[in-house]
Amino acid sequence: MQTELFSDLRQALETMLSRIETGEDILEQLEQIDALHQELAPAATPKNLLHYLERKSYTKALALLETLE
Repeated sequence: MQTELFSDLRQALETMLSRIETGEDILEQLEQIDALHQELAPAATPKNLLHYLERKSYTKALALLETLE
């Protein structure tokens, strides 16, 4: 379950960053990222990842997720 959430989160972050580059709206991705963040089990999630998501450091969160796969 947690691995699936990490994968979904990574996809949402990648899509959001891609849309930022093209100037597209990112509201849907922001909502999805927030929802996925709420679903993460704190005990099974790296503390760094939780910190990055709380601080909206999405580039750092994506880089960390890429190392987890």
